[in-house]
Order: sequence, then C-alpha cells, then structure tokens
Amino acid sequence: MKQILTILLSASFLLACNSKKNDNTANADPVPVVENQEGHEKVAEGLVLNNGAKWKADSTTLLNVTLLQTVVSGAQKESLDNYVQTNKQLENGLSKMISECKMQGADHDALHTWLEPLMQKTKDLKKVSSVENAAAVLNEIEKQVNLFPQYFEK
Repeated sequence: MKQILTILLSASFLLACNSKKNDNTANADPVPVVENQEGHEKVAEGLVLNNGAKWKADSTTLLNVTLLQTVVSGAQKESLDNYVQTNKQLENGLSKMISECKMQGADHDALHTWLEPLMQKTKDLKKVSSVENAAAVLNEIEKQVNLFPQYFEK
C-alpha cells in the first residue's frame, strides 16, 4: 500500500511541476534549451520570434548593439591589419555588452541565442590568415548583427 501511495504522490508532484509555467516563457515558442559552454545561462537553440512578436531588449543592450553595428558597418577591409582592428573592436563591444547585461527571462535567453553565433564568428575572425577569409567571416558577422532588428524591438 505504501508503494502505491508513493507512486501516486510522485506522479502527482511531477504533473503539478509540469503544469505551471513561468510568465516570461508562457508566450514564447517552445524550443529546446542547452547549457552555454561557459555555464552562464541556459540558451535556446534557434532564434525565433516571441509568438510572432519581437523580443524586448533594454536600453543598454540596444546601445551596445548599435555600437556593434557601427563597428561592422565602418570596418576597413583593405588589409589583414584592418580586420584585426575590427576584431578587437568587436571583442571590446561584446565584452561591454555582456558585462552591462541586466536582462532576464525569455528575452534574455533570446538575446543569448542571437549573441552566441556572433561571439563564435568573432573568435573565427581572430584566427583568419588571409584578407579573403577575413572578408568572408566579417560578412557572416554582418549578417548576424543585422538579424537583431528582425527579432528584437528597438
């Protein structure tokens, strides 16, 4: 009898846990979540809209994204040294954005989903050995930066 009671209580507990949703994620499209390599936050795979609406970003984040957009749009592309300088500016901008981040919840998770590929591409830019490769990686970075206004409110 104790076993049956224990099983019923366990099943009820599991059902109760699954039936409650956090208000921040109740409106978001369901997506799988994985741990960030640095263990900072959980990050959803695949950037999607918030049930057809754009995610909200705070003013500090918007300013930092504008900084990144300015770096990318103003990048000099004549030499490998130009790309090295652009990479340093991007790294500084990303570090600033991360250190100043105060966002939370589903909007924060969506921001990290956008941010992670940008960080990886910036690391890739640091490793290039030719202007041609650097140009290709910077083009990918530009595409990622330009995704922001499609998924986040300004």
